[in-house]
Amino acid sequence: MKTIALAIAALALGTVGASAADLAVKARPAAVAASPSWTGFYVGINGGGAFMSDPSMSYVDGAINAITPITVTGSSNANAVAGGHAGYNYQMPSNWLVGIEGDWDWTNLKSSAAPGIICSNLFGMRAQCGGVSNLTDNAFLQTQVNWLASVRGRVGYATSQWLLYGTGGAAFADVGYAGTINCTGVPATLCPGAGQVLRSSASETRVGFVVGAGAEFKPAKNWVLGAEYLFYRFEGDATSTGGYTTVATGAPAPFYECTVAGQNCGKFTYRGFDVQTVRARLSYQFD
Repeated sequence: MKTIALAIAALALGTVGASAADLAVKARPAAVAASPSWTGFYVGINGGGAFMSDPSMSYVDGAINAITPITVTGSSNANAVAGGHAGYNYQMPSNWLVGIEGDWDWTNLKSSAAPGIICSNLFGMRAQCGGVSNLTDNAFLQTQVNWLASVRGRVGYATSQWLLYGTGGAAFADVGYAGTINCTGVPATLCPGAGQVLRSSASETRVGFVVGAGAEFKPAKNWVLGAEYLFYRFEGDATSTGGYTTVATGAPAPFYECTVAGQNCGKFTYRGFDVQTVRARLSYQFD
């Protein structure tokens, strides 16, 4: 009987010890997963639409004002933008965020106008215009944006999955300019006989500024979806000049007071403009 009692006591003590061990394990607090951070480098792609304001463009005859000076406002249409971006964010303990980003976008924005030509009456009706002012001749002026780029700071407020931010910085645009004076040779015209044309072109990288705002959503640890609006402004004038050639042969041609064939007879001026873009974004954030 004594042996049996000892065995029962040992079994009871073992059961109590196992239960105590289970309770100790269950009492341990569960680990809390850290909230995803926005801090880190990221790269991505973006695309959407763009619209250019209607820039003012002008032409001044470099001779003795055979053509009345032309000033027109171009007409533009919306176009696509597509490109990429890269940057770095730092999320502070207060959830405010600061960052820097660079981006580049291809586009094909154009603003153009095709006004008719009026014979200058500065010194009375010119004989070569046949006694009329409105001619069959015409002009063409165009400003074209080929790509946009920027380097911008970002300031925003972040939660575990959402980021709202404002942005601004320096902007760059590759811009091409085209100007043409078409002399039809059909009365009333400045170029009786064979038609003549003045073609002038130029290009440059314009520097301006950009401001905007956006929102981003993080569906997973490393992936970020977003939408962004940007407003670009490019100040200043660009100019180009050109001389007349014969349409049939392409050979330089004199143009009344421009007595030397191929002489620069006209000056085109292309003024500042705005661009607005709305883009969707997909980014990958590195750990």
